Amino acid sequence: MPPNLHPSRSILEVERKFLTLAVPNLTQHGGGSGRPHFASLRALPTTTIHDTYFDRHDALSAAGAWVRCRNGAWQAKIRRGGDLTNSRFEEVEDVGAIAGHVARVLGRAEGRDFGLRVMADFVTTREAWVADGEFVIVRDWMDFGHEVGEVELQEVVEGSEEEKGRRMEEMDCRIGRFMERYAWAFVVGKPKGKLVAYFEKLQRESGTAFPRTREH
Repeated sequence: MPPNLHPSRSILEVERKFLTLAVPNLTQHGGGSGRPHFASLRALPTTTIHDTYFDRHDALSAAGAWVRCRNGAWQAKIRRGGDLTNSRFEEVEDVGAIAGHVARVLGRAEGRDFGLRVMADFVTTREAWVADGEFVIVRDWMDFGHEVGEVELQEVVEGSEEEKGRRMEEMDCRIGRFMERYAWAFVVGKPKGKLVAYFEKLQRESGTAFPRTREH
């Protein structure tokens, strides 16, 4: 959470996953075949993301929390509803707030890395676009051979938990309508999240069963 935000404010993120893009190159006009065209489409720079996820005996993920160090900065994503494909989160970037949440789940958050252990580490190459002025479309390739896409909305909201829930419900509905309108752009199917794919690959390679990780 940026330091200038009032503590009662929250960063809310709602996302829907998809398998991959249905077009080789995403453009405003869909290469001429996409109907209707995006009202606007702005490509963002391709980025490289190094994520290290932390947990202790799967307790945080079981409680709907994911703590990671992304390109050297701590983040936490706290599930506020949804499922594996259509997800709703509150994002936390303040280290003190992350420590507080870890302590509420595990009883304490002391020492290096909040007393947690590394559970996953990988690098993602991300392509991203902003469509119709607000919807962020991302296509991620992980260095362990997995691909997944997401359509995201993010808002800073001040209010009660009820108000935050209402706003996230509205955001999810807007993403649903957006993906239906531009269905030509997405291969929906049954997308698999990064962490699920990561642990499945480790299990195949090692022959060892890993704890069931609840995907974010």
